[in-house]
Amino acid sequence: MAQEHRFTVVAAVALTVFALAAPAAGQLTTGTVSGTVKDPHAGIIPGATVTLISERRGTRLPDAITNADGDFVFANVPPDTYTLQVIMEGFKALRRGGIGVSAGDRVGLGTLTIEIGGLTETVLVTAESPLVQTQSGERSFTIATQSVENLPIGNRSFTALAALAPGVSGTSRVADRASTGGSNNNVMMDGVSTMDTGNNGILLQMNVESIAEVKVLVANYQAEYGRSSGVQISAVTKSGTNRFRGSAYDVIRSSKWNSISRTTLLNGDPKPKLNEQDLGYSIGGPIGRPGGHNKLFFFYSHEYAPRTSGGETVRYRLPTSLERQGDFSQSTDNNGNLFPYVKDPFLIGTCSAASQAACFQAGGTLGRIPADRVYQTGLNVLKMYPLPNVNVPGAAYNYEATRPTQKLIAWQPAVRIDYQPSSRLRGTFKYGGWQQKNSTITGTIPGFNDTRQFKPVITVIAATVNYNVNATTFLEGTYGHSQNELTGCTLAQSGTGPTRCESALPMNDIANLNTAGLGSLPSLFRDAGVIDPSYYAYQALNAVNPPIWDGTRLRMAPSFSWGSRIANAPPNVPFPGYLNINATNDVSISLTKLIGRHTIKTGFYNTHSYKAQQRQGWAGSVNFSNDTSNPLDTGFGFANAALGVFSSYNQFSRYVEGQFVYNNTEGYVQDNWKVNHKLTLDYGVRLVHQQPQYDVLGQASNFLPEKWNASQAPVLYVAGCAAQPCTGANRQALNPLTGQLLGPNTAFAIGTLVPNSGNTLNGLFLSGNGIAKTTYTWPALKAAPRFGMAYDVTGKQTVVARGGAGLFYDRPSGNSIYPQIQNPPTIRNLTLRYGQLQTLGAGGPTTEAPPSLSVFQYSSGLPSTWQWNGGIQMTLPWSMAIDVEYVGEHAYNVLESVDINAVDFGAAYATANQDATLSSATPGAAAVAPDQMRAFGGYSGISQNVARGWLTAHTLQLSLLR
Repeated sequence: MAQEHRFTVVAAVALTVFALAAPAAGQLTTGTVSGTVKDPHAGIIPGATVTLISERRGTRLPDAITNADGDFVFANVPPDTYTLQVIMEGFKALRRGGIGVSAGDRVGLGTLTIEIGGLTETVLVTAESPLVQTQSGERSFTIATQSVENLPIGNRSFTALAALAPGVSGTSRVADRASTGGSNNNVMMDGVSTMDTGNNGILLQMNVESIAEVKVLVANYQAEYGRSSGVQISAVTKSGTNRFRGSAYDVIRSSKWNSISRTTLLNGDPKPKLNEQDLGYSIGGPIGRPGGHNKLFFFYSHEYAPRTSGGETVRYRLPTSLERQGDFSQSTDNNGNLFPYVKDPFLIGTCSAASQAACFQAGGTLGRIPADRVYQTGLNVLKMYPLPNVNVPGAAYNYEATRPTQKLIAWQPAVRIDYQPSSRLRGTFKYGGWQQKNSTITGTIPGFNDTRQFKPVITVIAATVNYNVNATTFLEGTYGHSQNELTGCTLAQSGTGPTRCESALPMNDIANLNTAGLGSLPSLFRDAGVIDPSYYAYQALNAVNPPIWDGTRLRMAPSFSWGSRIANAPPNVPFPGYLNINATNDVSISLTKLIGRHTIKTGFYNTHSYKAQQRQGWAGSVNFSNDTSNPLDTGFGFANAALGVFSSYNQFSRYVEGQFVYNNTEGYVQDNWKVNHKLTLDYGVRLVHQQPQYDVLGQASNFLPEKWNASQAPVLYVAGCAAQPCTGANRQALNPLTGQLLGPNTAFAIGTLVPNSGNTLNGLFLSGNGIAKTTYTWPALKAAPRFGMAYDVTGKQTVVARGGAGLFYDRPSGNSIYPQIQNPPTIRNLTLRYGQLQTLGAGGPTTEAPPSLSVFQYSSGLPSTWQWNGGIQMTLPWSMAIDVEYVGEHAYNVLESVDINAVDFGAAYATANQDATLSSATPGAAAVAPDQMRAFGGYSGISQNVARGWLTAHTLQLSLLR
């Protein structure tokens, strides 16, 4: 016994130290079982020995002894099905089986009556009616193992089961407001939060075959729950039993069984192919003799998800062989009609069906551009794409293809180890993963926009230790780590199958500027594609080695826009909208103490999140669209490219990646007080220190309106006239500081910044320079009180009145702050308008529009929600129970994105805002440029996340259980 005791203590210390070794997010791993022991005359029985025995493993928890009131409590009870045994000298032993305990449950068994007799006699209690909740006031529901296994779920994801709970739609609470901060959900597996901190979505959808049960806490849950104020979805993975058990399954879905859509029928297209299969197996049991006194148990499952898809018909309008030579005599518009009306910008007049005076007509052919006028690099842009392969009169496309069938596969292993060296010490380790075979994904135009991901892998691990210090003191510690790596597409968030990611890294040689013949295409920022070796992207690019990567910089063409006359426009070379890694480490520890009728629980929780993610815009975007305001416009997008004419050219000055971190540090104390055998009060408070998420590289900046100084605002070019009439080349940009005109054909510069005319960082502060390193602040500490009650009206657990209220805080998604790294001075966002690519850098005028900003309210409130509920649970005949509940909530400080520099309503009608160089019979049509009417001069739109939103909801919820 002494050796066993020493081993237990040493193991407890070692496992607890392991559980606290790194910063976690959930405490929902165990439950509580309580009851009262009485004799047949309702007399209280103190000193009775109560034992809980696992029906699946045969393991026992430490015995509980009834107190002076006949009450007993088992704290930190792992999810399982138990048999309870009551032994008292002079009374028959009582055994009650089938007691199901879920994570977070507070199971009240009510009064257990033992009969006078000998210990050798046993009274078995079976066939109990469904238990109502008599120990707490929270709004929660449990989907048991049988339901998890038997319910048909289309996407094989356990979170779909949340919709079975009253008051839940999908995975969100009814009436909750979708927002980057407000009433967000929290998903946990084995006590560890598995959330993507970028979009506040689930990080990993584990297949239902590896899930034992799912608990959904809808509202007014206890102080031990944090991070989010929305629905708390908690899953417990399956574990091994004292007997070997296994399963095998195969679920098939096939498009052969689907109907054909009406659109497909009308177009005469082949039916797309989609075959999905989910097959796998599981095995679990003891590591030892089946049915023996085992201490170590395992469970392993593995699911494979092969997918075969393809057969979709794609249609594009691609440049023809004539158009690639500068000949638009046979071109067609967006309606499939002949459109050879390509205007020569050097000729005065119009180019249309009514008049061809200003049209290109080389060699007497309408629509043909002379060879000495075409821009070879512009023609190379048109030559990037494959040649058309169909000619359908009147159609708005000339390329048609059926996407090839492609086979993909993903797999999900899950491992769980449970070890109970003694009745006082238990340890659990769980690994859950998801991985997709990383193959090149065929694009919509095979050979042009094929893609490949970096590392489509998701990992979740969790370890929990429970130690009963003594009969009234219980310790629990949990450590968890979760991580995903995304390359332009989400993984395993809406289902468990592989992702056909078409926005990952480009894998075709044509994506490289030099290979495509675009090496001489001018760039506004020559080094924008250089990647910092400390960036996560540097590691990813070296691993995948796409054709656009040379080891130090990205060489990729800008994106191109073609305008309204080209329907079904050709696609651009893809690049991930997010190339990121998201890693979260969680630690939680709790201490439970039984003192008389009180079950007091206190705990600490910390989650540390790391997210590396980049912003777009470094490659640039060239707009070749037809634009009547462009003096160089030909009227046709492909022709504009052939001449190098652009409506706008925008590019960010550099590839920037933020490395975002935060810590949520929270503590709580709560008391479950059994006032008497009918009334239970459940109250507590959670203390929240919620650190703002921020970029540790210090690249983010924030705008403080009160620090903006009108006298330091940069000046914008205004409209001026060189001669009358004030049209065409005569209407020019004018520098209001000098009174000088910028020159002919410079109207495009009106409303842009006059160089060196003011402080371009007016009111803008870089991280840690005059503002907090986080760029915005939240209250250092907030308290979230919680209260619940349950009143057993009859004292027999047949009618229970329940209710409560509480305050809950939310962590907004990372998407609310990631754009801050693309503000000045980290990035310059340069836009050129109405020019020719071949003249860039040749001394012609360039313009820089006032920058748009994405910022955050500096002193912001935490998104918060008050919740309250009240109702009745009642047992019915035929093993049924009914639950009728009123649930209300009021959320405030919900984040909203507000343009604080928007042009005021009606500003275009004000006399002071009229452009004297323009005339129009339409009111407001002759107003100055929008950026000249904004309140904060020198800036364009300023999108600020402001904690000002709110919602109030009242619902009546009804459920019937059997």
